[in-house]
Amino acid sequence: MGKVFLAADGSAHSKRALEKAIQLAKASDASIDIVHVVSAKESKEAALNSTGKIDLETKRQQMLQPLFDQIVAAGLEYEYIELRGEPDVELVKYANHQPYEYVVVGSRGLNTFQEFVLGSVSHKLAKRALAPVIIVK
Repeated sequence: MGKVFLAADGSAHSKRALEKAIQLAKASDASIDIVHVVSAKESKEAALNSTGKIDLETKRQQMLQPLFDQIVAAGLEYEYIELRGEPDVELVKYANHQPYEYVVVGSRGLNTFQEFVLGSVSHKLAKRALAPVIIVK
């Protein structure tokens, strides 16, 4: 059974990317790895607006839960992988650590600074991932 890699950050683009990942997983009888990277900047900002680590994890769970629910509703299996570091570096490294049928990513994420270009994370995944990369608008 194959796997589809989905980079997810809770943005509208990653929710649309999920729909494509579900289509691909169904077509290739695959499960989905939902990969989320907690960057140092995200951790710091969240900590300043939070009451503690448990609160941060709860907020992240609430942000991503609709994605998990949608996969289950589609009758597919998934695994949630949470990484720490710079999103572009960590996503490429993880995408290449095992063979994936496809890598699916939204064209832009939650980081507004990076929205001036295609989206540095999606751009780097497209250039460096070994599996076919699908960028969803």
